[in-house]
Amino acid sequence: MIIKMRKMDLLLYHREQEKFLEELRNLGVVHIASDEPPESTVAQELSASVHLSNRVIAALQKVQKEKNITAAAGHHGNAFEVIREFEEYESKKDRAGQEILSLKKDRESLLPWGNFEPQAVKRLADAGLEMKFYTMTLKKFESLDKSKYGIELISQAAPFAYFVVVYRGEAPEIAGAEEVRLPEASLKTLDEKIASLQSQCGEINTGIERLIGGLPVLEKFRDEHLGKLRYEEARLSMKTEAQGKLLKLSGWVPKANEAKVTEFVNKNHSAYIAFRDPAPNENVPVKLKNDKYSKLFEPVLGIYSLPNYSELDYTVFAAPFFTIFFGLCLGDAGYGLMVTLIAIIGMLALSAKMRPILMLGLVLGVSTTACGILLNSFFGMPIFGGMGVEPGTSIFATGAEIFAPLAAYNNEGGQQVFPALSLALVAGFAQLFLGMLIQSYMQMRDRGFAAGLQPIACIIMAVGGIILGGHTNFMNLGIADFSVGALQIGPALMAAVSPGVAKGMAIGGLIMLLLFNNVDKIIFMRPLTGLWALYNFATGFISNVLSYLRLFALGLAGGLLAAAVNQIAFMFITAPDGTVNFKSIWVVGTIGVLIGGHIVNLGFSALGAFIHPLRLTFVEFYGVVGFKGGSKPYSPFANVKQQ
Repeated sequence: MIIKMRKMDLLLYHREQEKFLEELRNLGVVHIASDEPPESTVAQELSASVHLSNRVIAALQKVQKEKNITAAAGHHGNAFEVIREFEEYESKKDRAGQEILSLKKDRESLLPWGNFEPQAVKRLADAGLEMKFYTMTLKKFESLDKSKYGIELISQAAPFAYFVVVYRGEAPEIAGAEEVRLPEASLKTLDEKIASLQSQCGEINTGIERLIGGLPVLEKFRDEHLGKLRYEEARLSMKTEAQGKLLKLSGWVPKANEAKVTEFVNKNHSAYIAFRDPAPNENVPVKLKNDKYSKLFEPVLGIYSLPNYSELDYTVFAAPFFTIFFGLCLGDAGYGLMVTLIAIIGMLALSAKMRPILMLGLVLGVSTTACGILLNSFFGMPIFGGMGVEPGTSIFATGAEIFAPLAAYNNEGGQQVFPALSLALVAGFAQLFLGMLIQSYMQMRDRGFAAGLQPIACIIMAVGGIILGGHTNFMNLGIADFSVGALQIGPALMAAVSPGVAKGMAIGGLIMLLLFNNVDKIIFMRPLTGLWALYNFATGFISNVLSYLRLFALGLAGGLLAAAVNQIAFMFITAPDGTVNFKSIWVVGTIGVLIGGHIVNLGFSALGAFIHPLRLTFVEFYGVVGFKGGSKPYSPFANVKQQ
């Protein structure tokens, strides 16, 4: 849910500014409203210090993570010394890196010519014997009349030949040859320089690693300057009134903290304070408050945007769908157990800051495990035997009909049936209808009862049309026989709603749509705009529902790839007669392919399982709801806490 905010307007005697701001920061509940106040020189300097220290901290933390440095030796200097040393090391490393690249380029150009001493070539030139280096294609070099020139072939690497011409006086013209300008250093000299610079880079890296011990000093420095910066920004946000005698400050306070702020101001300062509700279209900061489960998904949904203050917090509606969708997309109990195990190990080994992300991983891992059981897949292998499962290929001989209702099977006619595909369609209808109900509630709340009838009309019309299509066997779609495993949805709907009632729902929903769309327009214009709304709904709703088939497609693709990994792996130890020899030396190859293949498949499948449910949420669900978003997060003026 979105925490209710109140707008605070405060007038303060100018001499109390410093004391007031310091105490307000300690209170830590007021989000200061500011129209981008002009930056002072102090603010610019503080901002530069914070930015610089953040950059150095991020660089040192990256090195610490890459080198797995758990306890670095303490750095006894202050933050300025740490930053200065880091920048010196960074500058030296950049120069050395650029020089190494240049030397390696020179080395590449010298490789075809071997290790020779350039000074020897100069001494020959001083004695009157010139030497030039050429390259040309092997085909042209082989047809060249070498008796005319003093040519010596040095090397050849298809499709080029590398050769030198020794001459006195004027240089000969060799058609088709390209002269090569070589660096004035030997391969040996270049290798020595490269090795020296690489050694220098190693010493620089050691110095940078030593600076990791200064991270606490840097973080304290960063936090102090960030606190000063926020204070300066708050000071600049206060506008002068009454010829500079009064200062005006505006901000946002959670409604629950209104009494606390009022008591603080009245008790300690000579000031006037007033609160009011946000005005329409006012830019109100947003603070979310959800239960422990839904809160895990706030960073995920925050990738797109925070909801507008006038909207609902859709996290509580999207979180269950995202959990199920992820499980269906990954769709393998083995992969789910791996994700769960990684999350548990991470919670035991990593810092408390990572716990929310790891808890999210744990939830998604459990969902994947459950969906994998329902889909009858464990690292691409059937878990339960039964209908549709080849005998001897499953972990358990029976149980598919009971424990894996979403697994594919062949019906009595020999056709393959995919219950997961049907479930994906049901999930699409469920989330989209929920979104339309939410939109109806929002319209009724903000614009009146009639404004919220259009989404309800679309739902009634769609449900009636689907049931009527089942009764009439529309386009042989098989709506009347639609089922998800043992759940006979189609027959239940056909039995519950007669053809006449279904037709009435479809027609009634259509009439409602034609009459209650764009309620701001006169009623005589609404049927025309309603036809356009009908077209948009019919085309958009169908495409949106079909988008949910990706839940089935991704799960199927991941399962097929997992099965392919198993098949390739066991080819190493499977004899021509089909027997598997686990004592074969090639079992090492089988293990390697199984581990490597499943890790790669898990990585790509997990990426898809995260992205596509996110896409369904941001595009289909948010589109139906009418998501606005765009709010900035509630960020109170407070002390920067040490981590």
